[in-house]
Amino acid sequence: MQLVEQGRLKLEQPASELLPQLRTPQILEGFDTAGHPILRPARNAITVRHLLTHTSGFTYSIWSDRLTEYEKATGMPDIGYSLNGAFAAPLEFEPGERWQYGISMDWVGKLVEAVTDQSLEVYFRENIFAPLDMNDTGFLIGTAQKRRVATLHRRQGDGSLKPEPFEMNQRPEFFMGGGGLFSTPNNYMTFLRMLLGNGTYRGERLLRSDTVASMFRNHIGDLPVGEMKTAQSI
Repeated sequence: MQLVEQGRLKLEQPASELLPQLRTPQILEGFDTAGHPILRPARNAITVRHLLTHTSGFTYSIWSDRLTEYEKATGMPDIGYSLNGAFAAPLEFEPGERWQYGISMDWVGKLVEAVTDQSLEVYFRENIFAPLDMNDTGFLIGTAQKRRVATLHRRQGDGSLKPEPFEMNQRPEFFMGGGGLFSTPNNYMTFLRMLLGNGTYRGERLLRSDTVASMFRNHIGDLPVGEMKTAQSI
């Protein structure tokens, strides 16, 4: 939204104007009897607004039986591994016609990098985290920070919790616009206070007040947002 304010991005522009790989998106229609994906070209162009509102047609395999099957059939990696091969994912519906949570925001990260010619790590640090003194937030963490990372636990069959090693990729092929940041509750509260302050916190303005107001409005109309159920057994 900072780039929209600066006129460097427009919400209604086709994202393919900046990311040519989005010029001819394919929609996954199903699979043939041999298990091969059946794809067709999308009719609608993917706009920046579609990506920002999760109406682009991109989904997450964790909530999609069809995309989970596509990953198995093609060997495409899950987006969580931070490998660029995950961007080969097809759409599951026409852009603008449905809402479904997915990798749209990771594509937005690619948009920011294309516009600014900076990595997402650098752009976030210079334009969000440093102005807000969010010194414990970023994709890459130091040795001292690593010792403070909260432990992931997995629920066992008997209901108990078992610690499990987990770490976001520290040598990623791309920085995830949709996730992957390390932070602290205090740092995150600072970010929220900036939004509650209409784009300003302790004298630092990151966004105009009208931009913040727009971010809190409904941009998907009557499109339903239903319950999300996992498509993958843990």
